[in-house]
Amino acid sequence: MKACVVGSLVIDITIYPSKKFRLIKDMLVFPFDYKIQIDKISLGVGGSGFNVAKVLSLLGNKVDFFGKVGNDTYGKMILDEMRKSKIETKNVKKEKSLTGFSLVFIYGGEKTILTYRGANNLLSKDDFDEASLKECEWFIFTSMTSKENISFLKKAVDYSRKNGINIVCNPSVAMIDYQKFNLIELMKKSDFVIMNKKEAMKLTNKKDPIEACKKIKEISKANVIVTMGKNGSVIFDEKLKLFEAYKVKVVDTTGAGDSFTAAFVHSLSKTKDIDFSMKFSNAYAALKISKGKGYFPSEKEVLKFMRGEKLV
Repeated sequence: MKACVVGSLVIDITIYPSKKFRLIKDMLVFPFDYKIQIDKISLGVGGSGFNVAKVLSLLGNKVDFFGKVGNDTYGKMILDEMRKSKIETKNVKKEKSLTGFSLVFIYGGEKTILTYRGANNLLSKDDFDEASLKECEWFIFTSMTSKENISFLKKAVDYSRKNGINIVCNPSVAMIDYQKFNLIELMKKSDFVIMNKKEAMKLTNKKDPIEACKKIKEISKANVIVTMGKNGSVIFDEKLKLFEAYKVKVVDTTGAGDSFTAAFVHSLSKTKDIDFSMKFSNAYAALKISKGKGYFPSEKEVLKFMRGEKLV
């Protein structure tokens, strides 16, 4: 299977705060004008688009990517990592703008992210390459927030619809904040809409993820998936179906949603079975969060985990 992915490419600086940080309700708080030591820091390549593309590639699929990086050291680092992950980079262009960055705070297994999009915002309709997308069975777009980004997505989505390419809309809270109207229009042209519960509830102003899923189905007419963390995931295709989460000890949730999306597309392309693919995606995401950011389970490991077999 070959997929085309569009989304953010960033350098992730992951920070594991010390206990000097305070938790107040659902907020991570630290004092102003104060130096605080952290327990651990790491630097690597990330971004929703990269994460989806990497998992698809590691699961044995061919992946093309549309994106932008800066003409700097970090842009080179991203391109090197993409090539190492066997992701096609001919449509990843260098710009004079700085490469995108994210500061990822991990605390208690959950994350808070500060993002500078940089060169990502410059991807536009002028960067669309019909020949590259024509070869793909799936077109997957993640969070794109600039006016230029939307011009690209409209062109790519319209081309995909006309040419029978499956379209997956996998946005973020930022896309809902900055491009809500355009996002809804793109959702209406998508085959699948995949969101987490926070995104779904924010988009619909619903307080319950199940009700949010129903509302998105009503708006988009697409097959709608809402992931709900430890409460599993729900899909509304022909009817509403709930799939339980696999119970694991959470180490780091970074990339869990992106991994779910990639695992779902991989499994559905291979099996043509939506229900099995939901279970496979839940299992993949569970394994991912149980080991942390640098771990990417193989298909064999996921299937063993689904059967209840112990992984070495």
